[in-house]
Amino acid sequence: MIRVVEVASLRTGCLHAVHPLVAADPKAGVILLSTWGIGPEIRRWDIGSGDSLWDSVEELPGCNDSVLASLTPGRCILAVSTEDGVERWNALTGEPMSGVYSAESTVWRLAAGSLPNGQAMLVGAGHGGAVHRWDADSGEPLGPPLLGHATTVLSVGFGYVSESEAVIMSGDDSGFLRRWDAKTGNPLGDSVAGHASQVNVIAAVPLNRVRNAFASSDADGEICRWDAATGEQIGAPLATGMEVYTLATVCPGGTPLLLAAGSNGVVGMWNAITCEPMGIPLRGISAAAIDQPDGTSLVVTGTSQGEMIVYSLSV
Repeated sequence: MIRVVEVASLRTGCLHAVHPLVAADPKAGVILLSTWGIGPEIRRWDIGSGDSLWDSVEELPGCNDSVLASLTPGRCILAVSTEDGVERWNALTGEPMSGVYSAESTVWRLAAGSLPNGQAMLVGAGHGGAVHRWDADSGEPLGPPLLGHATTVLSVGFGYVSESEAVIMSGDDSGFLRRWDAKTGNPLGDSVAGHASQVNVIAAVPLNRVRNAFASSDADGEICRWDAATGEQIGAPLATGMEVYTLATVCPGGTPLLLAAGSNGVVGMWNAITCEPMGIPLRGISAAAIDQPDGTSLVVTGTSQGEMIVYSLSV
């Protein structure tokens, strides 16, 4: 049984939707950021006191998505995708980092992960049907864009099939999904007609310590799960009854959970393996989550009124 405790509520000062980002760093502890607005406005928060540690109001051409990418202990970057590519900041200090990840077009969604050799990577869903890969530290492209979608790529995910192989999954606005070798960029198998409408969100789902599946959600809020190694669908689709804005996963006490947040203001929670509903709705339209060394998990949700709520999950 999963035990959920609300441990903090942070008023961001924003009066509209806020998107939380959270990461665990061995030196810095829990890193919590929020993004909102067309600008966007970005802030880092002290999760204990609720104080703002830094903020940036740099004008950007929109904020389509944002991710945190861990480089080494004590080094973490924030990447924000815009209509002109991707920009980045030092997530700990708020200092803008030199250079722009330029895809020369709109980047809709981002994913972050580390290759088996430890190199941190950013992956972008490109407007021109391309999937982009960048070195998260230097901002340099990792090879040419990956081409294989006939229409605009709207979502990307980064996961693992073993300790030595990382995989990218991408989804487009025609409902098709593709898999790629994250290191070489080579396509893995053929494209799959995974959804009846555009694929808005993709997230890696933990199956065990070294292997992931992928979860994808379309414009109707249907979630499908995919074997990262074979590309085959796992089980039946899951109907959420809402437009899903974010997917997140955590494993409190070793129990893999899938969270979906979206238009109805409730964060649904399911067992990631069986899709059994946990019956523990949380408040929010977006969610981010991390596992902690003591076996508990933190889930941070963002509401449409600018509030961030921190929950602790345990077994």
